[in-house]
Amino acid sequence: MTERSQRAEGGGFFGSYPPQAALADAWDEHRRYVGFAAGLFALGVVVGVLLLAAGYNLLEIIADLLGESLFPEDIDAFGGLELARFLLVNNSQAYFLSIGGALSLGLLTAWAMVFNGIIVGNVGAAVANNVGLDYILVGLLPHGVFELPALFIAAGIGFRLLYRFGQRIRGTRDAVFTKPYLYRTALLVLAGWLLLVVAAFVEAFVTPALLEALFAERLEGLSTP
Repeated sequence: MTERSQRAEGGGFFGSYPPQAALADAWDEHRRYVGFAAGLFALGVVVGVLLLAAGYNLLEIIADLLGESLFPEDIDAFGGLELARFLLVNNSQAYFLSIGGALSLGLLTAWAMVFNGIIVGNVGAAVANNVGLDYILVGLLPHGVFELPALFIAAGIGFRLLYRFGQRIRGTRDAVFTKPYLYRTALLVLAGWLLLVVAAFVEAFVTPALLEALFAERLEGLSTP
């Protein structure tokens, strides 16, 4: 932590601990855990690609097991705002679940990262095989540059919280929660969630427009008998 954040630990921190400094300290505190979460996701992507190479299409398997798709059948009929809302609600659930996963000793948080990576790797590889790598890059990158960091931040917060609990149990930390910690972490939670908001609107409005503009002829060719 910076000298400013150390002074804030003594109380009365709102005046001496502006949001910009608090957010910077929150990032310094959590970045290793965010990187760990990104590593778990990358591992999941590799597993997902390998599963497809072995002949396992997870969307088809999950649909057979659950009797329904992971995505609503009428999602194509959603308007832009409806789709953005749907995406934000679903991603927000995953976001806060990753933070709360600290209560499961981090197992739920770790599983969320690996599972999401597996799905992205498996589905992405399947789509790339059918339509092309450029299609999946255009379909994922515009919103993914916002959505994935947000989810990694959430998981990083969950892992860091678990570590603070461990420090308290070992007696190397006086308290799990302090006012400055809650303050700066709440700012990081808000910043990550705002990235999800941006991602939802990009995915609802920008991504479909790009795919239509760049790949309409290719998709029409695929649908032609």
